[in-house]
Amino acid sequence: MANSESATALLTAINLNRFDEIVARHTPDVEFRSFRGPALSNSIAVGDWHRDFLAHYADCTYEDAELFDDGETVCIHANIAAKGYDWRPFTQPALEVMDFRDERVASRRLYGMLRDLELGKAETAALKAAKEYPGAKARATKKVVKAFYTALLEGDDEAAIEQLDESAAFIDAVYGIANGPKEILELLKAIPAPAFGQLRVTNLYAGTKDAVVEQAIEPSRPRSADWVRILEGKIKVIERFWMLREIGLNPFEEYSRDRHQKPAVPPI
Repeated sequence: MANSESATALLTAINLNRFDEIVARHTPDVEFRSFRGPALSNSIAVGDWHRDFLAHYADCTYEDAELFDDGETVCIHANIAAKGYDWRPFTQPALEVMDFRDERVASRRLYGMLRDLELGKAETAALKAAKEYPGAKARATKKVVKAFYTALLEGDDEAAIEQLDESAAFIDAVYGIANGPKEILELLKAIPAPAFGQLRVTNLYAGTKDAVVEQAIEPSRPRSADWVRILEGKIKVIERFWMLREIGLNPFEEYSRDRHQKPAVPPI
């Protein structure tokens, strides 16, 4: 079974609340970090985490999944659709990075955006164009994305702008949305940085038309991950996902509220 098939099977197990299968699809010593925390280091703990997660995210399903392989790693872009403590439906974009060993997940990072993100016309059009692009070679995708992030971290604005499409969009549910190369760089520079340490690219994975770039201050503590979409050799869309707890956000109401009980329907 290909790793992409194993990843899809894991998502299906999560969607169907198959907790024993969730445990079995991770190696016993799996390392798992998520935007909700905490950091876990064994498959039993991951199974318990999913029980708690699905208790708070009722009727949870991964929808609109996009994925690609790069070596032993599978990257997945999806929307988590669920119901909150008050049973109101919501969607939350998520990005999964899964490293496989013998067809089981050995390392996993689950990044998220804030819930119910609303996009404008410009970024919606950019996303549509990027998704319709048939793609090229993974090597070409990686070259463009690597050049952009190298220039960005070195402060070379001109070199960074060269890699961006003229109508590129940057989507970040925490710090904002920008359209156009100059506007994107201005927003990226405005994102608060920690007082200590240097932001660095820890992993870069590429498919035929998409790439994932993980960044952190300390490599053992993932901070953010970008899903980068390419169109005709240029970066068209960057979607930024966060380890929300890592940047001090805990916006989840269900931690402090009990789930509302559904009213009983009396017999007629």
